[in-house]
Amino acid sequence: MDRSPAAKTPPSIKLPPLIIAMVLAGCATTPPVVMAPIPPPGPGMERVIGHDVANAIALLGKPGLDRSEGPGRVLQFARSGCILDVYYYPDAPAPSARSADVGPPLARYAEARTLDGKSQDAGKCVAAMLTPVR
Repeated sequence: MDRSPAAKTPPSIKLPPLIIAMVLAGCATTPPVVMAPIPPPGPGMERVIGHDVANAIALLGKPGLDRSEGPGRVLQFARSGCILDVYYYPDAPAPSARSADVGPPLARYAEARTLDGKSQDAGKCVAAMLTPVR
């Protein structure tokens, strides 16, 4: 039997199935994120939901909080005894679209609460904010 170094075959590497699965999972393609259509706004929210950030600022004034979270953005308005959080997300691009084809973030959801933290109807909160102070 030939014992020269050239005659040796390298040892085979045995990988646990979990590592193989993880490597293969990294090769998988991720389906594109598709945003659900904006649902019809609740009563009193027609002027906010489905509109862009500039619209909310023109309607409600400067937000007390403007925070970005990933592709989303949250504006918080607080006055007239309520706090209104409006959540903005861009439309997801079509699979064939370029990232530049994504439109501006639109208000997709809003929630309101009283100053002491109790849930409040968002439409009533907007109405209160739009009522002139006497």
